[in-house]
Amino acid sequence: MYNKKMQYIIKSVPTDDKQALEDLLNQMSEEGWDLYTMHEVETESSYDFNCIFMRQKQDEEQTDLDDIVNITSFKYRMEKMLAAPSSPYASCKEIQLKISNQKERIKKIKSQLESDNLSPNEKNKLNTQMSDELKQLENLKQSLVNEISPDTMFATIKEEKFVVNLSEEILEVISMEANDNLLAETVKIRQKLADSLGYVIPHIHFHNSDELNQNEFSIKIHDIELLRTVVFPGYVAYYKDDLKGYKRTEDDIVLTDEITGKKLIWIPQEKVKDFWLHGMTAVEYIGKAIETVAVEEVSDIMDYSDVNKYVEKVLETNSFLVDNILPDFMAASDLKYLLTCLIREHVSVKNIVYIFEKINDYAGEPTKEDLLDKVRLALSKHIIKDLAQDGELKVIEFADETLEKIYAFFGEDEDENVIRIEAKDVEQIADSIIKFAKSKKITNPVVVAPMDIRHMIFVILSEFVPNLTVLAHEELVSECNIKFIGKI
Repeated sequence: MYNKKMQYIIKSVPTDDKQALEDLLNQMSEEGWDLYTMHEVETESSYDFNCIFMRQKQDEEQTDLDDIVNITSFKYRMEKMLAAPSSPYASCKEIQLKISNQKERIKKIKSQLESDNLSPNEKNKLNTQMSDELKQLENLKQSLVNEISPDTMFATIKEEKFVVNLSEEILEVISMEANDNLLAETVKIRQKLADSLGYVIPHIHFHNSDELNQNEFSIKIHDIELLRTVVFPGYVAYYKDDLKGYKRTEDDIVLTDEITGKKLIWIPQEKVKDFWLHGMTAVEYIGKAIETVAVEEVSDIMDYSDVNKYVEKVLETNSFLVDNILPDFMAASDLKYLLTCLIREHVSVKNIVYIFEKINDYAGEPTKEDLLDKVRLALSKHIIKDLAQDGELKVIEFADETLEKIYAFFGEDEDENVIRIEAKDVEQIADSIIKFAKSKKITNPVVVAPMDIRHMIFVILSEFVPNLTVLAHEELVSECNIKFIGKI
């Protein structure tokens, strides 16, 4: 990620020896080294400046320096080594220790000044040193005041909503210098979702994590880990089913894809043929994981400030709709529910003004579930158009006995809004869909169901069936050739 032709070297000098620091900087400059960073560190007896220098890599024969470091993750290692204390408590303890040491230095200078054998020059030098040390002491005391202030604690109350953690071995995927880098990939994903779904994912924070194993990355939403898996820079990933006739080699890495559940083969990049179908690099795979989580967890990612941006879009075009709907007919929470349910099922909310018009048309619907059904019906032509291929949509039906089993999930006690589901029953239905879709070579199965349980079927089965779409019978518009391919 960083220039692999650079060399780094670490030198240390005492912080109170200005001449030694000046001599070191001059010496290293004459030898062609540039100062990379300088940081104060505490030793057993004093404080030192750790100076890190860098220069273009020299031939191995031209240098015998044992402490030159040549690693692409050098910056991250140094940041860890030289990082400030991670908590206010640790920082407070460190400042207190510095104050104590500073007082000892001042005490030592005072004792020297009390000597009767000092020359005027020595006395002036000690007085100057004393003045500097007293200023440092005052600065440390002010730092301690700032550190123990309650305002410092309030400043730490914040949350990173969308976080991607990376192990040290794969940090190169966020390199600015690489053409194929994760930062640019996230921009592409954000643009793709904005164009296709009208959904703008928030800022993504990337961190190096010591908690991850080699080559792992993880995705967290509101500090809850939702996905953890591995990638391999320098390799290209293919689904096993897409590589018919390919013979594995000992250099290949085969594992189960955490996103789809399919077998994934990572093949060294130099062994990939130009005429093969396009595989996924490490960057593209992480990007796919980010996109998947962003859509599946939209209800937790989208907040009320995001919802307000959609409202502002409608206000720009037709303020009457907003005034008529919010807040008397629909609360902000209901609007958020409606938008996130649509996005979660890959239904675009880009035409937000039209959606508001439909909400206004169906203002008499008793529940938000009924409203969701009505809005989906209004958008059904768009939904089918996006799903159909070459003017045809292949759908799977539920057999009568399967529907009976699904209806049995819903309790008969009207006083309880509880769905009692046997896990084995759900897994059995999900397995049937997966096996049937595989037999028909379908990667994105579309199932049709009664409208009154359509959404709940999606919520239950989408946890087990990747890329599942559940449509209501009423959403199957005649403009598209609907082909029923079987029952499960």
